[in-house]
Amino acid sequence: MESIPLVADNNQEGKSKLGNLLKANVVFLVYHLAVNIHEPLLTQYLYKRYSDELFHNSTAHTSNQTSTCYLNESDPGYILQEKVQDRTSNIQIVLTAISSPIQLISCMFLGAYSDFLGRRFLFIVPLIGELVRYMTLTIVIYWNLDLRYLYIGEALDGISGGYNGVILASYAYTADNTPPMNSRTVGIAVIDFTTSLSSAVSQIMTGYFIKDLGYFYPSVTTSSLMLLSLLVVVVLLPETINTDRRSQYPTPVKAVKTVFGFYFSKDFGPKRSLFWLSIAAYFLIYFNTGGVYIVEYLYQLNQPFCWGSELIGYYNMAVSLSRQLLGIPVIKLLHLCTSDPGICIITSVIQAGAYVLEGLADTNFMLFAVVLPCGIASPLLPAVRAIMSRMAPAEMQGSLFAGVGLMNIISAGMGVTVYNEMYDATVKILRGFAFFVCAACHVLAVVIIVLFLCISHRIIDTDTSPVVVINDPDQ
Repeated sequence: MESIPLVADNNQEGKSKLGNLLKANVVFLVYHLAVNIHEPLLTQYLYKRYSDELFHNSTAHTSNQTSTCYLNESDPGYILQEKVQDRTSNIQIVLTAISSPIQLISCMFLGAYSDFLGRRFLFIVPLIGELVRYMTLTIVIYWNLDLRYLYIGEALDGISGGYNGVILASYAYTADNTPPMNSRTVGIAVIDFTTSLSSAVSQIMTGYFIKDLGYFYPSVTTSSLMLLSLLVVVVLLPETINTDRRSQYPTPVKAVKTVFGFYFSKDFGPKRSLFWLSIAAYFLIYFNTGGVYIVEYLYQLNQPFCWGSELIGYYNMAVSLSRQLLGIPVIKLLHLCTSDPGICIITSVIQAGAYVLEGLADTNFMLFAVVLPCGIASPLLPAVRAIMSRMAPAEMQGSLFAGVGLMNIISAGMGVTVYNEMYDATVKILRGFAFFVCAACHVLAVVIIVLFLCISHRIIDTDTSPVVVINDPDQ
């Protein structure tokens, strides 16, 4: 391990640095406001463009195809509607395929080098890439350019680390400013719940934006918010890395070894199995979270729901508010009687049930009934991340979350492709099939977490090393 601490005082006092966390959460809030406006905006804009293209000169054409459904399968409009769905799904896959492989490399090095060059560096680089990507969409909308121009923004975003780079920075910065036990779980959870708050604010606003102002002004808003988040980092966010470490950054080869050392290095001994199990569970969970969201939009836009942008906004706002209001209270409540792995098991089962309900839904009421279990299950990913962070030394948090960031990219990239193809293949047979697969993945994650618990207790009984800490609920 390094002789110079990662953080100046390494949180030896056992207290969170609330001032730093507050400033970081301002960055997260502004950033995720932009993200949560941009993602549904992009999907609905692509859907509208292909709708206009395919329905052009058709007697079935309407002025706002995103809120019109054709239910009769023999209707020419229904056939065109299915083609719109396919093309929207396919270009989303292409956009993901452009950025994800590049992000794999950039996030790996960004995370490893941030342990030496600083967390501000880790924020600034991907935020610049995100700004370029959002501005590219704004330009395409304004001049009605060929959609292939979006590929440029995706490629530059991938080089900078993009969304996953910002998320990597968020978790590493939070780990720097919290002690290892339950407060770190809450600190990491706050990042997700800040995301939910911004989503609640932005989703309904996006629906009305699109309805009343079209697509251009919401896109301008996302670019402006992204620029604001970058300025907040540059002007307000304090650095947490000791300046003495900045001249000690490793070679690229050593940086790569550090990122993967948790899983392959003999220095971690039998604890490597715990890292493997936790990252496997994380993969399955994020495979669903990062992969199925585009399918959810398509699911809502088409029969039997036929939602427009406003109703999609209301639904997303409800889901976000439930996560914001229930997430931290659920963590606090469950910490009274169980540990983080126990929280993972309980919330993963609840999330599996939510996906089953979503897949069976055939009325608006059934779809909105998914909101409550989604809110209760929201501590799942924060708890897994906290478990992994707690097992890693303080001076390797950036490298740890670089590995988590790589898993985000791989699992979400695979998830987007798999679930979109799955939805295309099953939409006429069983529209909710993709959600049943999500539920099965969560059940498998529960099995892995139970195995993690069994092995971790055996290791702790035979090894007093401080590297692995499974938190006591009373702490």
